[in-house]
Amino acid sequence: MDSRNQFTYFCLCIAVGFVGGIIYEIFASFRKILRCPHGKNRVLGGMVDVAFCGCFAVLCTASAYWLHLPSFRFYMWIGYALGFLIYLKTLRRTVAFLQKVCYNVLCKIAKRAKIKKKLSKTGDKLI
Repeated sequence: MDSRNQFTYFCLCIAVGFVGGIIYEIFASFRKILRCPHGKNRVLGGMVDVAFCGCFAVLCTASAYWLHLPSFRFYMWIGYALGFLIYLKTLRRTVAFLQKVCYNVLCKIAKRAKIKKKLSKTGDKLI
């Protein structure tokens, strides 16, 4: 195998690591839904972490098969980790901000729905 192909495989591994970061956001959302952060429900949080590691391992193995990568090499693992870190340092902040905005919008909608329901029971009108 020549060095040109190895660089291409390394870049593909970085892309797979980036996708792994996106998958991490899904599991981080599960942790928040299940109220696992900050030491509460440690066992459940550990199970979510193990599930993420399993999904990431399956992603790495499946991508190596589908992309016809050679046998696992050390630089491939570095590529996966580097792609994951690139995601965490760049796009994660944007995703967290968008999650916060969506949460706030949904809370406002829920409050308005509660107010309308309460006013409809009393017969008053919303101003």
